[in-house]
Amino acid sequence: MKLDLAVRSHVSNFISRHENVLRRILGAAWTLLGVSVVSGAFGFSDLLSSVAVRLLLTVAGFFLPSSGIAVMLVIYMVLQVLSLSQSIGILVFFMFAVFYIFCYSYKARFYNMLPGIAIFYRASIPYVGPMVAGLFGGYHEVTSVIGGSVIAYYLKTVHDAIPSISEGSDGTGALDLLSTMVSGSGFYFFIASMIVLFLAVCTIKNLRVSYSWIIAVIGGTIAEMLIMFGGVMFFGQGPEIWVLIGGNIVSLLVGILCALLFRNLDFSRVERVQFEDDDYYYYVTAVPKIHIAEEDKEIKKITSGTEEKSDEKEVNA
Repeated sequence: MKLDLAVRSHVSNFISRHENVLRRILGAAWTLLGVSVVSGAFGFSDLLSSVAVRLLLTVAGFFLPSSGIAVMLVIYMVLQVLSLSQSIGILVFFMFAVFYIFCYSYKARFYNMLPGIAIFYRASIPYVGPMVAGLFGGYHEVTSVIGGSVIAYYLKTVHDAIPSISEGSDGTGALDLLSTMVSGSGFYFFIASMIVLFLAVCTIKNLRVSYSWIIAVIGGTIAEMLIMFGGVMFFGQGPEIWVLIGGNIVSLLVGILCALLFRNLDFSRVERVQFEDDDYYYYVTAVPKIHIAEEDKEIKKITSGTEEKSDEKEVNA
């Protein structure tokens, strides 16, 4: 226990000392991942998919705040889709704008979830988005989870229809693909699983029990997997089983890592006290401080033999 607290204390101190640099590095890494995944799935513009442009955007992500990175990824994603189809690109931009207003109205802060869940979906790990939002956000972040999930599934529908779009076949317009998306049961299973995962994590993490974050991560993952497995087994809607299991394993590991590094409090020794005076009732919750015992260091002073002999001669003299 002391070793765990010591490691977490060192990690926390390191992060607090280098927070600005770490945020910039994380922003650059997220930007590089985003543009690489998008160009791999919708790389219809040779200019936008070039290594030079991706590196330039990565450098920009190093200096931009998270909201700026979200806007940059949205613009990059829309431009890539516009290279495939103008009508689809315009609809994707409209969806981003509508859901941004939706998130802003409910004071959601994780705007990166709008392009982020779409990026995670293309990487077969969409459940990382609601997992992180549930651990570090409040219930209002459900708006960003819903918006990102809808956009992600629409882009998945677009990606599946790329051959017919390239050939100019009928029934592959923006609204036709939207109709195809909402008419399939797989869309509703996916949206339901993402919302349930987020709500389960967000609710359980606030319980005053030992290791609530770990329980939230495991409970949310199990609830989401039950919904997705139900869609695959009974309706044949959803990803392949091995993709589903792999994505949930990654999401579970990310959630556990976040819980261990950032919040894993033990409430087993919480004391609740109630008292009153003439005017008020007082309810106090006392959480004990956790102290890490410092290592006792023993310092020994070693003197050379020549110094001792010189001291003896001075005494004799």
